[in-house]
Amino acid sequence: MSRRKRYIKGRVYITSDATFGGARKKKRRVVSMGNDRNNMSVRKISSLYDKEGKKKKNLIPIEKYPDVRKESGVERKTQRHNYKGEPLREALMTKTNTRLNKWDMERISRGMPKKK
Repeated sequence: MSRRKRYIKGRVYITSDATFGGARKKKRRVVSMGNDRNNMSVRKISSLYDKEGKKKKNLIPIEKYPDVRKESGVERKTQRHNYKGEPLREALMTKTNTRLNKWDMERISRGMPKKK
């Protein structure tokens, strides 16, 4: 039997905010939206609630995972370049063992919120 091809779509990575132009060097979790390792498209994962405890409106909620412990959501905007305009590469990000399940990925890809 042949070996199964490993796709990176749906895999969670850790990068810093400085990659996307933020001044802070805070660790940021992102999810891969495609399968190209040298020209990645990712979406940021952030907390579902802001500092005042209000629910953010522009996030698509996801389930809890080992590397995403708080109630979190994925932004609707897709990032394809760093702040210099260069394409994102997998080598610049830290791999995790977490992958979003197919139901979360379907919701994120379509851009629809989770049903209550």
